[in-house]
Amino acid sequence: MSKVLTLSLSTVFAVSVMVGVAVILPKTATAAEATPAPKTSSSATNSPEKTYNYVAQPDDTYSQMARKAIQTYGLNNKVNLSKAEIIAAETNITIQAGSPILALGQKVAIKESVVKDWVAKAQKLTPTQESAWNVYTFGVNFNTNTVGQS
Repeated sequence: MSKVLTLSLSTVFAVSVMVGVAVILPKTATAAEATPAPKTSSSATNSPEKTYNYVAQPDDTYSQMARKAIQTYGLNNKVNLSKAEIIAAETNITIQAGSPILALGQKVAIKESVVKDWVAKAQKLTPTQESAWNVYTFGVNFNTNTVGQS
């Protein structure tokens, strides 16, 4: 007889956050250890997709860059998100990117279409889901002014 393991949403999120936390490596990191920034492609008839571009500074993480992209998207498109919605979108963008570990000076490009998609999903959180995500906002620095800036 096999047992089925049941995890709460908060447990799953906590594990996801732990996996998703990205840390800046010293500049001596090898190319194999650093995840390259996503590339955008375009054909002659399509314009390149808009991206949010950053350069990893000391103590920057991919999650912080995702947070900054979400906040920039919100400002540019007049989209107001709660802190819980920002954390939900940021976590999912980071997980979708493979929770990359960044090397100091690494260039990171986050596609606006990815940000737009996760922002839309975060805006559809139920009150119960938003409450669950809100637990993870405590202690988070939402000031991203210097994140990814050289």
